[in-house]
Amino acid sequence: MICGRWSTTSWAGTADAAERSCKYWKRWHFCGPQRMDRFAGSCVQTCVRFVAFAVVLLTSAIAWGHPPPELAYDEPKDWHDDRAFFEWSTWMRLGYGVARETSYQVARSDAPTPPPVMKVEDQRQFVDAALGADVTFPIPTSRVRLGPWIELRPHGTFVGGELSIAGKPLDMFMYDGERVYNLRGGASTSDWTAALAYGYRCPWKLWGPYSSATRYMIGARLVGSFTQSRTDSGDWNATLGLEFEPIGALRYVAAIKSWY
Repeated sequence: MICGRWSTTSWAGTADAAERSCKYWKRWHFCGPQRMDRFAGSCVQTCVRFVAFAVVLLTSAIAWGHPPPELAYDEPKDWHDDRAFFEWSTWMRLGYGVARETSYQVARSDAPTPPPVMKVEDQRQFVDAALGADVTFPIPTSRVRLGPWIELRPHGTFVGGELSIAGKPLDMFMYDGERVYNLRGGASTSDWTAALAYGYRCPWKLWGPYSSATRYMIGARLVGSFTQSRTDSGDWNATLGLEFEPIGALRYVAAIKSWY
């Protein structure tokens, strides 16, 4: 009886174990492939994310090692090097001078012969003033220029030619202009004249862009002039003064911001 009971119990336990094994096998048989598909899909997504992350890192490293090229743009040219074809200016000149004038007087005489003619030379000092204008062209170069000029003086209108030479930069009147040397020669209906000037010059338009066709120049210069009669070499005058562009001088002295 004892052995029978044991055998029955053992067989029942074995049957239960077999039944449970069969259920596990069925569950794996039917559910195992789905779990495998899920596992495979998860692996693929992980690999794709890893590859995308690696590509992003590689692209960032390449971009950091090779920055994009700088955008090319045209820098504004400096007016010192970019001269206009027509450069013109007006000026007012104030100075002080010495003049020597020759006159002829007939001496009084009661003799029947013609009276002698006396030559009288008179020297005096005077204040000089003039209004002028000029225009220069880039002949032979853009910094060594030639052109005509005209000047109105108390004793006549003078016209002639001018040589203008641009020198090194010169900072005056709170702006970086340039040195300028002017040599003028001309004549009126009765006199001939010559002048030498040195000073400061800059364009009226202080900031670019600048026109390459025409440009109005302003500034101030020390000028010395010599004028002599065309008919009498003893009649002459010499002056030393200052010539300046009047509108630009007014703009600077009066600080008229709207003119800048």
